[in-house]
Amino acid sequence: MTNLANGLNAWIFLNEDEPPGTNYNSPNSCYQSLIQYKVYNSINLLGIAFFEAVPTDNGYTIQIGSATHPDGLTNQDYLNYVLRDARQVNPDIKFLATMVYSGDNTLTAIFSGPGDPQSQATAFANNLVAYLQANGMNGLDVDWEGDVTSMTQTQFQILFSTIRQVFDAQSAKYYLTMAPAWSYSTYDYPTLKEAFDVVSPQFYDGTPLSDFLDAGMSPTNIGYGAQFEPGNAAPNASAQEVWEAVSQGFSYNGTNYNYQDIFMWRLNSGNYQFEQAQLMILSQLANPSTGNAFDDTATVAAAGNPSITQMTIQAGDILNAIQAVNTGTTSYNIGTQGPGSGIFTLLQHGQSSGVSQTIDIPSTDPIVSISGYTGIWYGWNCVLQLTLTGQSGKTYGPYGSMSGATSQTPFTQSGQNGQTVVAFNGSTVTVPLAGGGETAIIASITAVFA
Repeated sequence: MTNLANGLNAWIFLNEDEPPGTNYNSPNSCYQSLIQYKVYNSINLLGIAFFEAVPTDNGYTIQIGSATHPDGLTNQDYLNYVLRDARQVNPDIKFLATMVYSGDNTLTAIFSGPGDPQSQATAFANNLVAYLQANGMNGLDVDWEGDVTSMTQTQFQILFSTIRQVFDAQSAKYYLTMAPAWSYSTYDYPTLKEAFDVVSPQFYDGTPLSDFLDAGMSPTNIGYGAQFEPGNAAPNASAQEVWEAVSQGFSYNGTNYNYQDIFMWRLNSGNYQFEQAQLMILSQLANPSTGNAFDDTATVAAAGNPSITQMTIQAGDILNAIQAVNTGTTSYNIGTQGPGSGIFTLLQHGQSSGVSQTIDIPSTDPIVSISGYTGIWYGWNCVLQLTLTGQSGKTYGPYGSMSGATSQTPFTQSGQNGQTVVAFNGSTVTVPLAGGGETAIIASITAVFA
């Protein structure tokens, strides 16, 4: 993963069911989408929100917050299901208990009674590890805002340095992460640097990175907090914008640094189709494919199979590259700027060569078929030419002159029962360029209908 030492991460908020009236096991629920389209494969660390600090016979421990769901299911049921199902999709995924940030059960509750703060912190850290081990979880995540920030600087230092020590004494790796909303005077900055694996500020609230760094936060373990919910503007409106901001890293006091992760809030809001698909696109940007196959089917399906509204096609003698843009109009992929802004810019397949043309496709006249020719071009099997046809019969193309082809085999692919083209899969092949160098062209293509 490019420049992200701690990977690509996301939160899930167990209290909420989307669409309304569904529960975890409903076939059309946001939770089943995570499984069906293998969204969990895009995640290294999954923060599960929100856990509470609760008293036991020996200090404090954690438990998942209380909420009820349709058919009598509870947050504990949902926690069990997520731990089971996410791991089945992605055996390498790690689970973090994300602590609640407001109310009487934040981490500050650990110090609410009489006693020695160090003893209170040690008891909590030991109970925390016991809980994580018993439930197959891998660390603690701190949402640093609201009531939890009433913790004193001394308590901050004692608690988190103790958790780090207890975590490091275990045979397995345990993670300690934080997502601050903005800077606070109660931080103990040396502890923040030494105890936490990564600190991912919630940049989507508008606070710039400079505020955190100038306040004393270390640049060596800074991550990037992202969010794809309505109301967010650049650089948090799409996967491409977030990756553009993160991939460049940042400079501080004359030194260049990489962001250590991207942590995204969240996977199951009322905008969940947009969120889940953007996360998948972000993962593809951060983890470029090393093979020659491509397939946008799952990403577009997670988005609710919105129509293709724009295509950028690069062609010369043959079909060099394609890139689709889909626009969602349903209530769960409204995007960041309100209805009609659920725009999914998929990755380009093939490399930039030939002549580039961008076409806009009206949502009222979606693409219903593709046609063209495959064949041999200077010894390479590839797609020689592509034509798109709309529902009205309007055609786009042909793209690719087929000059230099020694064989031509026609193909046509059409949907059934009113289906439209929503994505493509296929493969590329790397070929030499006449002037030197090489490029990838489209070797095969198949339309995905929905």
